Amino acid sequence: MFLILALPACSMACTTIIVGKKLTKDGSIIHAHLEDMGVNAVGKLWRVESCTHKETLALSIPYVEIPQIDKTHAYWASGNADIVAGLGVKHINMPYDNVLVGYNERGVVMSCNWCYSKEKNFLEHGIRRYAMRQLLLERANTAVHGVELIGGWIDKYGQADWGGLQYQISDPMEAWIVETTSSQWIARKIRDEEIFVAANRFTIGTQFDSASAGLVPFALEKGWFDGKEPLHFADTYTLLQRRNSPYDTDRESRVLFLLEPQKGIITPVNVLRVLQDRYDGTNLFHIPDDEVEIWEGEAEKTGCPRPICTNLAQSFFVTKHTFENQKDETVMFFGLGTPGYSGIIPLYKECGEVPPPYSREADVDMQAWRLFRKMQKLTDKYFSTFSAEVQSFWEERNASTILRVEKSNICDSRKRALDTFKTSYDNLNLARKFLKKLVAHDERCGKRDKQGQKGLSFGEET
Repeated sequence: MFLILALPACSMACTTIIVGKKLTKDGSIIHAHLEDMGVNAVGKLWRVESCTHKETLALSIPYVEIPQIDKTHAYWASGNADIVAGLGVKHINMPYDNVLVGYNERGVVMSCNWCYSKEKNFLEHGIRRYAMRQLLLERANTAVHGVELIGGWIDKYGQADWGGLQYQISDPMEAWIVETTSSQWIARKIRDEEIFVAANRFTIGTQFDSASAGLVPFALEKGWFDGKEPLHFADTYTLLQRRNSPYDTDRESRVLFLLEPQKGIITPVNVLRVLQDRYDGTNLFHIPDDEVEIWEGEAEKTGCPRPICTNLAQSFFVTKHTFENQKDETVMFFGLGTPGYSGIIPLYKECGEVPPPYSREADVDMQAWRLFRKMQKLTDKYFSTFSAEVQSFWEERNASTILRVEKSNICDSRKRALDTFKTSYDNLNLARKFLKKLVAHDERCGKRDKQGQKGLSFGEET
């Protein structure tokens, strides 16, 4: 069964940045991603250990069966489902229906952005995108191996439910993007001297490194391409109304504008600061309104430009890949909620424990995501009073975390796990102190507004 899906009212709106090693301060590759899923999409984190599968010949995933491999990699992942066996369980039977981003023990990092293809979407026919992402974490040995896996799966099975997707894959040596439709794919290696940024549209033109065999014949058959010039993938395969939407192009241009002065000395701190941007200092800036989700339809209706950072954020990360003395090192700095309102934690690829407030088993009242989300809501509610102090605090705190990790010589996995736990609980305790003042201020303002009086300032005693 095939179905042409209409443009959804809530277009997913992730933003991804990859910085080539010649543009960073220390020759590392930086891979950053802002996962936008909406104000009620709870962010969670989990870890799955490596597993052997000697007795398993086939693996059932949505919506096909594929051959199982002998051993799958351990990996970190974040997503939007709650199915898990519990902390400390080494072998977790995942439903292949929940991974959004992650990275594995080989240092392979994966993120993904929605795009919009002219090709029909296959409803429940092929491999679903969540399964594609989890399979990649389980199996990819390198970034280019991840490209080969995705291409092979689409060639053999097709991609189900939503065909227009861009996968971003990096490791300590290189980074790639794979742009996909329901039945076709094309891939390009990110250049060492390049800042790559993607919103929600295809980006590959006539220059690419590999592609599906049917890419050109399929376009010719559909009448999208006359064959007289080299095929420009984005122009040929993008849904016309999405090709150059300001909803996408404005974000991409803003990232490049902000990072241009830092070329050659870019660090994770610089990139994290970009993820917090709302067109600050320009006439495009708007005070955040938590009653509004700035998906594309809303942006067009209200005339409110879509910034990089919004209340749609479920999670975000900035990963640093380095490769020195024949040894690779990958550290993901991971945050839940909205950049600027959340503390990041370092995730070392070999450490196997998740801080409980970040896990899928966390009690509602203990969830890190809910704590940071509540802070974001109250800060935005009283934006002119609180935003500068709150965001400056987290910017300084997160920069300190990144610099501390970069200078650290900790190699022992147990000490690294303790570092992750300590950072997470320190962040949460600091967030609770801020939140206590924010809640008290909100309560006072509510009472005084009823009496026609002005609320207290943030610095006054509670």
